[in-house]
Amino acid sequence: MLPGIELHHEALDGRGYPYGLKGDQIPLLARVIAVADTFDALTTNRPYQHAHTPEEALKIIHSLAGKRLDPETIAALVAVYERGEIRIQRISIKRPVAADAAANVPPAAPVRSDAEVANLERTRA
Repeated sequence: MLPGIELHHEALDGRGYPYGLKGDQIPLLARVIAVADTFDALTTNRPYQHAHTPEEALKIIHSLAGKRLDPETIAALVAVYERGEIRIQRISIKRPVAADAAANVPPAAPVRSDAEVANLERTRA
């Protein structure tokens, strides 16, 4: 299991990490985890992107076949998805909208004229 976890960022074309392994040098388990991890990353909301639909994710994954991801492993993912064995659970997290966020901002200091500022400085001295 550990080699699969350690090596799942390797890419078929050798541009992955941590070792720059290519093709069959990458264990099958690492190739399976890479496809599953990519599908999960694409179908989950992230700070840098909204979740893709499973169909969009599969198109993106297909575009990585033979470069980053193993085509046979992709075919296995597609088969499992087409059989309905993958369910995507959408969890909504309520984020504050601009009006809610603005309500939590402390009020700004009052704007004072130069004469008011000078008067305040004289009274504090």
